[in-house]
Amino acid sequence: MAEEEIATLLKTAHDQLLRAENNLKQGFHDACALFSSLCAENAASALILALGSKPSKRHRNWYVLQIIPKPEGVENQVQAVLQILKSMEKHVIQARYPLKDERGKLTSPSEYYDKEKAEGLLNKARTILEKTETTIKAMKQ
Repeated sequence: MAEEEIATLLKTAHDQLLRAENNLKQGFHDACALFSSLCAENAASALILALGSKPSKRHRNWYVLQIIPKPEGVENQVQAVLQILKSMEKHVIQARYPLKDERGKLTSPSEYYDKEKAEGLLNKARTILEKTETTIKAMKQ
């Protein structure tokens, strides 16, 4: 059962990465941020399942990755995913609801996320997905 769920989560993450890329091209930076963070979260959920644990239901997969046991040989890869993910998971919420910007001004996600922020999140999501798939393959060998 876990194999099917892992594969489905990775497929979902790939779909979300594609949506993030398309939204970036169209100038929908908040949607790019949202789909990038969802991609990262689903990829991390797949990794957590592959490691034999359960993903967080509260957008805190970075914390789950921090506390669960990791097999020898993949600790560094998991740690790399955890570090990137820790800075991304908050965007699952921030990209959906009004938030305070760096100056404390209440703003909508479409005003907050610009091309630079969206591209940064997209690149991080791509990295997390790649590292996750590489780590899961290494654990199967």
